[in-house]
Amino acid sequence: MLKMLSRRYSQTKSRVLDYQTRHRMMPLVITRRRNALRLTMRVNDDRITISAPPSVSENEILSFVDSRSDWVETRLAALSEVFDGKEPSLLYHGQEIPIKITPDYSGHQYQMRLQDNCLWLDRPKGARITPARQVEKPLKQEAKQTIALILPPVLAQLGEAPVKISIRDQKSRWGSCSTTRNLSFNWRLIMAPPEVLRYVVIHEAAHLQHHDHSQRYWSLVEELMPDYHHYRQWLKEHQQIIMVKLDRRLAQLDPD
Repeated sequence: MLKMLSRRYSQTKSRVLDYQTRHRMMPLVITRRRNALRLTMRVNDDRITISAPPSVSENEILSFVDSRSDWVETRLAALSEVFDGKEPSLLYHGQEIPIKITPDYSGHQYQMRLQDNCLWLDRPKGARITPARQVEKPLKQEAKQTIALILPPVLAQLGEAPVKISIRDQKSRWGSCSTTRNLSFNWRLIMAPPEVLRYVVIHEAAHLQHHDHSQRYWSLVEELMPDYHHYRQWLKEHQQIIMVKLDRRLAQLDPD
């Protein structure tokens, strides 16, 4: 694989605290997981999320976060650069594309159009869905259609039968391969260059034969895509900007 608020679930239990960073107060979401072996932390622009074993105390968790305060501040500073002083935009096929609302639109259909190197949103008067939702739907559809075209030739190279695919909004993974041979992919891959998306398809398809990251697995990936290292590195360098929530990216979009 590539890799909340105070409710009780069968496998998880979450609690939200206010946490003071050096510059602002943020929600600290602590999620207890029965199968967690250690503390893990993720920093988004609007919250800090901790995954913890049930046995770890709240004080231990807070000490864990405090001990990594420099890293937290570095992450928050990098995330702020995504928004500060920039017009609403997103990566699309690897290119940063501005997003604007079509002025004086008199139609009744929600549409998204690529024109003059800009993504234009046609929005009916009194629109009831947010620009973020309007953008997400067609991008998910495009991601599914694109992956459905890329995957069959890869499966043929591997000598594998067709498999079921799903498109998801994974928070920290680009894709996954289940033990039942189902492949899932993050719809945000449509933001990446086409060859990067193809790499992720190959990466997950290769797990049909090796459900690990052994040397045999990586040799198979390299056989299918000799220069995969470049695309793997691109994902590492751009994960932060791609995974940012769309409503934050488009928060300054003027609906008027």
